[in-house]
Amino acid sequence: MKKETEKNIVKVFVKLNQAWSKGEAVAVNDTTYKVKTSENISFEIEKDSKFLELQKFPAQRFAMGEAKERLEGAYISFEKLPENVQDSVVRGEEYLHSAAYPKDGVIKESVKMVQMVYSPTSGSRLDVQIKRKEIVAFDQAWAYNHQFTPAEFKKMVDDGKHIVFTGRSKEGEMFPKLAYYEPKLNDIRTKPALSANTYLYGQQLTQPQADAMNKGAETKITIERTKKGPLTYMVSWSPKAERFITKSPEKAKAKEMESKEAVTKGSEKKKRQPSNAISL
Repeated sequence: MKKETEKNIVKVFVKLNQAWSKGEAVAVNDTTYKVKTSENISFEIEKDSKFLELQKFPAQRFAMGEAKERLEGAYISFEKLPENVQDSVVRGEEYLHSAAYPKDGVIKESVKMVQMVYSPTSGSRLDVQIKRKEIVAFDQAWAYNHQFTPAEFKKMVDDGKHIVFTGRSKEGEMFPKLAYYEPKLNDIRTKPALSANTYLYGQQLTQPQADAMNKGAETKITIERTKKGPLTYMVSWSPKAERFITKSPEKAKAKEMESKEAVTKGSEKKKRQPSNAISL
């Protein structure tokens, strides 16, 4: 009976007290669900209630209804977005929105990056970052009460790499964050840092592993429990995509050898060039 009930459980989103929550639902009859939220609140609700929404796919993190409300608050029509973009938004992925509007008799362009984000303390919200008219200057490069150093700024803007820095809240709380330069916004963009609470293939990272990848290092990690037994990967983290990049140690070594060979061949070719030759 229990197994039969588990098969009939559906993932849902419900809106209670003007806030959307995740939950699980079981049909009581043809018109009613019994719902239990992630906050352990149980109740019955009509299947056609406007405060209930079935999860569309497993990776969905936010309700379609909430995304619609949040985006409309930022003057973006959720319903006019293509279905794949809507799905991307409720997965919690970035969406670069560009729109034209008339002002003083001419057409202006508005570009902004929007992303649904969640915090255990403050709940969900829509993060909105508007494109700068010009590339961010060093003295404007601030985030979470942190002034980026010249070295950090150069690494992001000139070298195209991400950095880890320590942010500070208004209350003085310190926390790690990741930052990189986003050319589409002409600005610095920040993302959450990895921690020992982050999972890779169902296994928690150790703090040293998280620290190494936050700094941009490729890290060797063995996933102990898989169908094929323990499997080892070389793992790095992309803050922009908010995804792990994994490859086998063999592939990582082969790629490293290819890079070294390319550098060696390039050096040899340069040595063979006449001293007055121009290298293009």
